[in-house]
Amino acid sequence: MSLKEIKEILLTIDKTNLTYVNLKEKDFTLEVSKSQNTKDEILLTDSITNKSDFVETINSIAVSDDIHLIKTPIMGTYYESPGPESSSFVRVGDKVNKGDTLCIIEAMKLMNEIHSDVDGEIVEVLLKNEDLVEYNQPLFKIKTI
Repeated sequence: MSLKEIKEILLTIDKTNLTYVNLKEKDFTLEVSKSQNTKDEILLTDSITNKSDFVETINSIAVSDDIHLIKTPIMGTYYESPGPESSSFVRVGDKVNKGDTLCIIEAMKLMNEIHSDVDGEIVEVLLKNEDLVEYNQPLFKIKTI
């Protein structure tokens, strides 16, 4: 395995939520661990005693009745614009219509456009350009009209 490949793997791991990776290839082993970012951790209180309470609490934090989450249907790399020199498809405050392109998710060298499934206003973009995304990960919060 080349140094360039190792650097690519390390950068990829750094962009994910993974905390431990063990990669074995022939006579080479790469073992990486990282601590979780404490700002991303959620502290459970005594009032949350079971899984359904936990899920309900998380959902109430994330989304209110008039906020719609756009989630990615695939794993890949998030791109906010069609090209490096292009402006973003959407920004916070932009009005969007059902069917408008919000971003691109690249998976296996295929560019997949993600479209809005509601009319509304972008209230939060949950990722940065070139972040790695996992299946069903929230991308945008849209206030429905």
